[in-house]
Amino acid sequence: MPIFNIVKTKPSFQTICEENILSKKIGRDRTYGIYHLDLLQQIKLTEDGMPVIHPCEAMPTRLIGFNNAKTSRRIDCGVHFFIDDYQFQRVWNRPEDYTDLLARFQCMLTPDFSLYTDMPAPMLRWNCYRNRLLGAWWQAQGLQVIPTLQWSRPSSYEYCFDGLPHHSTVAVSTVGVLNDRKATRLWVRGFREALEMLEPSKVLFYGKPIPGYAPPVKCVYYNNETITKLKQIDERKES
Repeated sequence: MPIFNIVKTKPSFQTICEENILSKKIGRDRTYGIYHLDLLQQIKLTEDGMPVIHPCEAMPTRLIGFNNAKTSRRIDCGVHFFIDDYQFQRVWNRPEDYTDLLARFQCMLTPDFSLYTDMPAPMLRWNCYRNRLLGAWWQAQGLQVIPTLQWSRPSSYEYCFDGLPHHSTVAVSTVGVLNDRKATRLWVRGFREALEMLEPSKVLFYGKPIPGYAPPVKCVYYNNETITKLKQIDERKES
């Protein structure tokens, strides 16, 4: 058998440099992907760096949760994110994968990553930023996107309305608010602040109205479909 001498040569300095540059580029691209810095190229930011949502006057016939969008047979409706965060974390991970799905419907509301009052301030800002970035980016893709109003403690007012349009249709949810007096008071206080700052043309309410509070703005109410379905199930059991 012939014997071959294998000569190992060290990579040149230029090769090592090129490999290091490529490795750093791949790492940088992955980092950009995690934080979606690439999405910022298509949208406008406020002076404080919050993505800007443009006015939208869409009027959905009804609202369904994002968790039901893929299996929904009806598309004459809007898609909301007033559901647990884990059910739509995937849209943050891969927003481009859901553009075509959301485009099927009349409109969509901006995502609603939670702003709980017991969250640290940096986390509140981060979730507010994520909600705004995805909404602004989907608008840039041509989708009808209605901005969702969110707030937490009064200290959050300085940033939670930043980037939202004035004199536009907006959406808000009362789900989980009515069972707690403190939560109800905080909700009304924040909503009044939003009305004063943004002067919306119309508010889409998802959930029951706040007892004893009449908003000084045109409101359109949508039923909480989860509660409606549970009631229907109970009625069937009883019949």
